[in-house]
Amino acid sequence: MEILLVLQKILSMFLIIFIGAFAFKINWLPKESEKYLTTLMINIAAPCLVFYSMQAQDRTEVMAGKAVQSFLFMTAVMLGCSVVAIFIVKLLKAPKLDRGIYRLMIVFTNCGFMGYPLAEAVFGDEGLFLAIIANMAFNIVIFSAGALLLIYDQETTGTIRDTLKKILSIPLVSCTMGLFIFFLGIKFPPLIADTCEILGNMTAPLAMLIVGIQLSQSKVSNIIKNKKLLIVTVIRLIIVPAALFLGLQWVPVDPLVFCVVVFAMCMPAAAYISVLAVRYDSNKILAAEGIFLSTMFSLLTIPVFGMVLNLYLMNL
Repeated sequence: MEILLVLQKILSMFLIIFIGAFAFKINWLPKESEKYLTTLMINIAAPCLVFYSMQAQDRTEVMAGKAVQSFLFMTAVMLGCSVVAIFIVKLLKAPKLDRGIYRLMIVFTNCGFMGYPLAEAVFGDEGLFLAIIANMAFNIVIFSAGALLLIYDQETTGTIRDTLKKILSIPLVSCTMGLFIFFLGIKFPPLIADTCEILGNMTAPLAMLIVGIQLSQSKVSNIIKNKKLLIVTVIRLIIVPAALFLGLQWVPVDPLVFCVVVFAMCMPAAAYISVLAVRYDSNKILAAEGIFLSTMFSLLTIPVFGMVLNLYLMNL
């Protein structure tokens, strides 16, 4: 495993976050830009990334089988963690506005922007492909169950239909379409594929810029003093992946699928959490602080878990 690549990818996230914060502070990015960047990322960049990634994969019978395992295993892991997160946040006795953010931090990781290159560094090309499939499951769950976790405590007088309208989104629909694109073996014409690739590549930088804008409205002292945020960060980076690795080795999936999914759950809190916080009027400042803090400490935890999982595969 290339430790330097791991550190470089994490540090690049910090640089984009700081660029977003700096641009906001000197008014290159006005306050309303947060809303427009969020819309651009959710409705255009993220769907294009999904479409390009899925049409670019070569579908074989063996890889299709592993892809199904990766998708289902990742989905089951996140849904299981979602249930556990509800009880953990209750024990923390966090303010109502903060509970949804803490729940999302425990469950959802930055398994796309950070996860792809790190999975390739640790597990090779096949690991990268399975990480992409796992991220498909991530996108579907975070924009459905994740949205529910976030609005769970919000005061609402709407019907079930109103709640479903809140959850239904372009990323959720595009991820579902992406699965059909892969399993049907659909290939885009070069012009369409290139366009999707270019637009899709904006997803990660846009997400980090949004985090930077939000973080610039916070204070470092608030991050350090927030004990609940520190506890949730430890749960996200250490307890969750360690529990999955030690407790789910009995699951009948391919060993590489198992390791790739566990490694995906080692990543820091997902940048999408900030995006959802804006969309659903939750505590966006806390979301940015959580992403920043967990990303910082992941410099220590990701290399350790990467080496452990690599040794596990070698000793099978």
